[in-house]
Amino acid sequence: MDEVLKLFILGITVSFGPCITHCSVVILPYIATTTQNWKGGLKAILAFSVARLTIYGALGLLAGLLGRTIIEQLRQFEHQIMIAGGILIISLGLYTLLRKDDFSCSRTAACRDRAGIRGSALLGFFAGILPCLPLLGVLTFTALYAQDLWQGASYGLAFGAGKFFSPLILLGMLAGSASALLSRYGRAFSYFTKLYSVILILIGFSLIVPGLLPQWW
Repeated sequence: MDEVLKLFILGITVSFGPCITHCSVVILPYIATTTQNWKGGLKAILAFSVARLTIYGALGLLAGLLGRTIIEQLRQFEHQIMIAGGILIISLGLYTLLRKDDFSCSRTAACRDRAGIRGSALLGFFAGILPCLPLLGVLTFTALYAQDLWQGASYGLAFGAGKFFSPLILLGMLAGSASALLSRYGRAFSYFTKLYSVILILIGFSLIVPGLLPQWW
């Protein structure tokens, strides 16, 4: 139980550090362009957090079962993961760029919120599986000390639950509120959506290129 509590606290700690910066750049503008109000923003950021929590639990389970093998596999396939994540982010950027705002459904809160929730969940899965120092540290600890796969899963879930309590929850609600404010100014909202879509596509390419470069040398 002490280990679970420590990993939970670690999850909270890293959520107030660099992790929030990396996630915010992608998820918050996406919420602002695909949700209608603070409630939609809350649902979207919760979908992101739950998806990430699910991945952490699954990785912890695998670390408890396979030991250091899962860490080596994550490092081995890091470039492929980055390429897949880049393709996902580019796809979301193209979706927001090419989405037709004249569709009858697209102006309703329910429709836009569903799009925001689905995309946010996909981003959460990617954020959960992308190798990073805190995650690799937790998996290394799990591989060394977990007695079985269920204890490994509890370690991963404890870390993910800690990251669940993040400023991203409040920021997601604010992003949804910003969407409601921008929607009052149709042209400004359209420009913002296009600008963010292009930025999202560039972020996607910034992940794909480093993922491909090592294979070219």
